[in-house]
Amino acid sequence: MISFARIYIFRFSVTILIVFSLGCEDQMKKPMKDMISPPDPPTQTHIQKARDAMERVNQRRTASLQKAEAAGDYLIVFTDSELILKEELGFRKAFWVELVDIYKDENSEKTSVTDGFTALEGRFAERLAEDTLGMFYFEYIRTFDPLIIEYLRLSYVYPAEDEAALLTRFRKSINDGKVLVIFPENF
Repeated sequence: MISFARIYIFRFSVTILIVFSLGCEDQMKKPMKDMISPPDPPTQTHIQKARDAMERVNQRRTASLQKAEAAGDYLIVFTDSELILKEELGFRKAFWVELVDIYKDENSEKTSVTDGFTALEGRFAERLAEDTLGMFYFEYIRTFDPLIIEYLRLSYVYPAEDEAALLTRFRKSINDGKVLVIFPENF
């Protein structure tokens, strides 16, 4: 009787396994990727794209400064600066200076801005006279990164517009207070 019970339990277990495995066969053949869709990748905002682009610029600036420090020759940072902006952002030579001039012009009646420019330009002249400007050049121009970021953001929002139209929008952003330059105290 004990052996008959064991055989019966064994057959019953095998039957259950066969029934369930046959019933699940179709499901098992279906790939998991069809059953669970991956989430959509997060879309970057225009400002995030602009900040990411500026981050790449700053990584290259840091590498250029390290190379200059190792060589003991800081002249390379001046040429690298324009090259980096051209290669990473597609800027023409001295375009960033044009953005700075627009910011300065649009804020010419704000004492905090004019005082900030005066202090920064004075320190710039001192470093130039000391022949140490190359060591601090990237720190100096990083002051104006918010201007570049805003211009890039506008170029992502309005990709079909030409430079003149984007500069008009850039002026409006400045006048609307969307761009703020914070001048370093100890440049």
